[in-house]
Amino acid sequence: MVGLLLLAFAGARAEACFMVGVVLVPLLDTRIVLRHGGPKAVAFGVHLATAAVVLLSAALLFAA
Repeated sequence: MVGLLLLAFAGARAEACFMVGVVLVPLLDTRIVLRHGGPKAVAFGVHLATAAVVLLSAALLFAA
């Protein structure tokens, strides 16, 4: 919700900065899964892939 509000009222650059901060959540989730003995496929296939997509989206918003 915050991301959509930023995009609507503050613009693409503010949204990109927000997404750079938000990318920490799936990165830390990856670390949590690995440290607690979770499957590596879940850690890398779900959480790390999500972080990569969010970071790519932020990069595209910075370019816009």
